[in-house]
Amino acid sequence: MALARLLSTYRYLLLWIVAFALFSAFSGAYPLYILDEAKNSEAAREMLISGNFWEPTFNESLRTDKPPLHYFFMMLSYSLFGVGPFAARFFSAIAGAFTVLLICRETDRYLSKATSALTALILTSALLFAHEFHMAVPDPYLIVLVTGSLLYFFRFEQNNQPRALWLAYLFLGLALLSKGPIAAVIVLLTAVVYLGWSRKMSLANLRRFRPLQGALLALLIAAPWYIMAHMATDGAFTDGFFLDHNLNRFSDQKEGHGGPFIITPLLVVAGLLPFGIWLISALRFALRRSRENDFLKFCFSVAAVVVVFFSFSETKLPNYPMPAFAFLGVILADYMRHLQLDNRKNPFKWGLVVLAVIGALLIVGAYFALSAHPALSETSYLAVCLIPLFVGPVLLLWRLRSMALNRLMLLLGLQWMIVAWMLWGWAFPVINGLSPVEKARPWVENKQVVVYKRLDPAFLIQLQRTFKVIATEEELLAHMFDHQRAYILTNTKDKSDVLWLSGNFELLLEAPALFEDHVTRVWGIAKENRPVQ
Repeated sequence: MALARLLSTYRYLLLWIVAFALFSAFSGAYPLYILDEAKNSEAAREMLISGNFWEPTFNESLRTDKPPLHYFFMMLSYSLFGVGPFAARFFSAIAGAFTVLLICRETDRYLSKATSALTALILTSALLFAHEFHMAVPDPYLIVLVTGSLLYFFRFEQNNQPRALWLAYLFLGLALLSKGPIAAVIVLLTAVVYLGWSRKMSLANLRRFRPLQGALLALLIAAPWYIMAHMATDGAFTDGFFLDHNLNRFSDQKEGHGGPFIITPLLVVAGLLPFGIWLISALRFALRRSRENDFLKFCFSVAAVVVVFFSFSETKLPNYPMPAFAFLGVILADYMRHLQLDNRKNPFKWGLVVLAVIGALLIVGAYFALSAHPALSETSYLAVCLIPLFVGPVLLLWRLRSMALNRLMLLLGLQWMIVAWMLWGWAFPVINGLSPVEKARPWVENKQVVVYKRLDPAFLIQLQRTFKVIATEEELLAHMFDHQRAYILTNTKDKSDVLWLSGNFELLLEAPALFEDHVTRVWGIAKENRPVQ
């Protein structure tokens, strides 16, 4: 009894600790290689070295992709732990733990402790969602801050607590520094949809939210950095960030990431697996339940706004709809709790059948994908990491009649957590050990190196250095004439783009990228050949 009281008293602290442990597990076991991680973590390193907080740079050139909040947290982490993958990902895990804590606390308040516990299980076992908090990218910060802002807005709307309202605007101001105006768009559209749906859209009610004072507070938090960045870069950051990386991402496909409207809903289901398999049923159930529960109505509003908005965006990526995932987790948890209370095993059974099929397809797909990859063919055995995704649902189907639904759900979540740990702790380190950076180290680490046109971004953060980039043949030949001990680093899709180098230089290495169709090459001066100026 004493232990039960202790666990009940400190349940939120324990929840945060468990969530942080899950989201940070093995985060330092594999290097920063994925494109976005490499660029973000390197930009933070360069800002820390330069002491310039207004001009994010990558390879000493202005980077306008994102505002600075994740850079600032990475810089703090670098100062505490040193530059490396663990430090770059550390505060992402903290953001994930607080996301789970915030949503579970409100679920506890407006639904039940059992539903809150299920929400925690669903979010921590959702492999793609958990992986997002394993990454050195700005999205974890956007997710936790938008989640907090929305939840405090809802608490104020329900209980009229002034503290909750100002916390909502505080979170919103910080969210504007995480990924920009998209935070305000999500919060504003959700407020319109929820209040309109609840028939509370009146001028008197809107005044209650003090929108002018709240907007001023949010701008006082976010605007100073944007103004300073604008002035420091003569407007280049403003043009690049707001026009290219915001408006253009919505209106045009960015970097080939596009697709039809249905892609975003499918990404949502995939991102919430294993429990995402019941998402459609859960949404239908939540729609009925929303007549009697305002919190479910609010969660449904958030989900509808985020998913529909990003479905219309021309650029589509798995991380875009993730600000809705915490709220979708509540909707799923409420439905799963309904199945538990009514002991309805049939919907759970058919969900397990589908999950077993998905698991089998993922195992086979991973095996053949690794086998076909020019750099990873010898790692096809890593597909065994996914075996629990098939075996687990099969075993649960076998025990379906004899085991309570709450235990079945817990075991299902644990199966996906185990897969996540195997990926982070085993598969990713093995795969990343075969990256072009590792293969090229003998020629580029602590050596004179020049880049011709383009390089794999991971070289900068993993070697903790910048590179001179040369754009023309003439300039490269002139440079090599003066630096004959230097090596040339290239990264191209088509070898014909650098084939001319063979006339003056020796090809020392060809290493395909792991997750792109580029090939890294290292060139040196052949003994019998010297570049001609």
